[in-house]
Amino acid sequence: MNSELIKYLHSVYPELPIDLGYMKGYSDEEIGKIEHLYDIKVKDQLYDFLTSIGRCSGGLFGDDPLFFYRNGQTVRGNILYQDALRDELPSIQEYNLRKQKALFISVESYTQYFFLLTESDDPNRVYQYDENEETIEATDWDLKNYLRYIVNVYTRNYKIKAPFNESGELIII
Repeated sequence: MNSELIKYLHSVYPELPIDLGYMKGYSDEEIGKIEHLYDIKVKDQLYDFLTSIGRCSGGLFGDDPLFFYRNGQTVRGNILYQDALRDELPSIQEYNLRKQKALFISVESYTQYFFLLTESDDPNRVYQYDENEETIEATDWDLKNYLRYIVNVYTRNYKIKAPFNESGELIII
């Protein structure tokens, strides 16, 4: 478990009760399966996230807006959703979402999609697709700072705090 990542994410909202005992990530073997199923490369900050809290965040995140912890979402549904977004988004600017192995990580306000280009020069950079404007832009966030933003804005403002055992699954069908 990457305790530095967890401390960093928790530091923006230190009064949030979390439970390290519930936090669960994926093994290296499972990471290989995720790479194969989703056709992505898992490294750097995405690796740290997935191996530390990719399955269960111990209360740091709920099921919105991150895709990792969605209730009722099946693995098959996740894979089909990822493929559809890669193929259906406009092929604009210099981004080839399939070639650069995009991994969509969240959707905000129903029209703002955030993703990583896992096979790029900067696999930690978060990109934003604005469905209203049909534009893709690199944000100022890397993954860990985007996750910290989610804790500060979404988790902080949930009317009901996420349960410690809020979890999701990327590989077990």
